[in-house]
Amino acid sequence: MAYSALAVANAFIEQGLRGKIPNLTPMKLQKLLFFAQSWHLRNKGESTPLFDDNFARWKYGPVIPSLYHELKTYGAKSIASTLSNVELDEDGELMLVTPSIPASDADTHKLIDQIISKYGGLSGTQLSYLTHEPGTAWELGLVNGEADGSAITWEQMAQHIHPESRMRA
Repeated sequence: MAYSALAVANAFIEQGLRGKIPNLTPMKLQKLLFFAQSWHLRNKGESTPLFDDNFARWKYGPVIPSLYHELKTYGAKSIASTLSNVELDEDGELMLVTPSIPASDADTHKLIDQIISKYGGLSGTQLSYLTHEPGTAWELGLVNGEADGSAITWEQMAQHIHPESRMRA
């Protein structure tokens, strides 16, 4: 079952608020989500995403556009709270919902901890550089050397996380 990007983002944000991810900016969160999705796809199969949103090729690396718009007010500052959305309940009343990953999903929480361990100490800019290396999923789809907002496929993410010599999750 794929989660929403907000649920997985909130798992990282909660860890950032607990002090386990220094300076969790919107850029850094986007890249942590990209690596989480990429490693999940590599380990579980390209047809089994961790979350249901797609990444686009933007100038500074992979971005989930809807999440970008949710977080853009933070600019380069650390994210200060989890993300919520408004939904209708069964009676048609509006309610505020904060998507999350159930505590019972130990595999997903383990993956998030592994991503934090491997990448959480890097800055958003450093993570962006990792996504820009030759042979990465982001780099493979450039048009005339430019990011054009095109979608990064799950196959590209699973097969081209970053050069094999760099890191493994």
